[in-house]
Amino acid sequence: MNTIQDLFSGFMSFLRGMKITGANLGRDKTTVLYPYEKADVAPRYRGLFVLPFNEANGRLNCTGCTLCIQACPTNVITLTKLGAGKHGGIQDFQMDLGRCMFCNLCVEACPFEAIEMTTQFELASTDRNVCVFPLTSLAQGGAAAAEKNYNTISTALAAEAAEKAAKAAAAGESGGHGAAHAPKEGA
Repeated sequence: MNTIQDLFSGFMSFLRGMKITGANLGRDKTTVLYPYEKADVAPRYRGLFVLPFNEANGRLNCTGCTLCIQACPTNVITLTKLGAGKHGGIQDFQMDLGRCMFCNLCVEACPFEAIEMTTQFELASTDRNVCVFPLTSLAQGGAAAAEKNYNTISTALAAEAAEKAAKAAAAGESGGHGAAHAPKEGA
């Protein structure tokens, strides 16, 4: 009796499995033949990074505040600042995505919306140095945008320095004459 019961139970399991297989036969396939076909990724997917270029200002949004570096748990980001103050920016920006966890903390920490994550995900390579992305690869617009960013910031910093020098020269000229006519302290 035990053998007949085992045989019947096995046959019923087989029929249940075939029912599931038959139900899934008519569905769309979820497997794609990558790299010939590419699956759509979710819009909120955390992929490669990009530094947006602001056409109105003629520069990248990054001011070199280093908040992204401070937020990064794996020390992926390095940058070289160019100037300071309201005209400050970056001269060099580099990300080593071989160490990146794609945690999005750098994007969340940035108050200037100067770093974004795209849906691009293809990073496969046999060379480790391919994962190091310089400013020319990260800037939206490539090397031309990075060069335009450098020129815009350099011009603004030079104009600011010239303006400060002119104010200092004007203050020095008026300060020398005004000191003789100013009342002495303690008198």
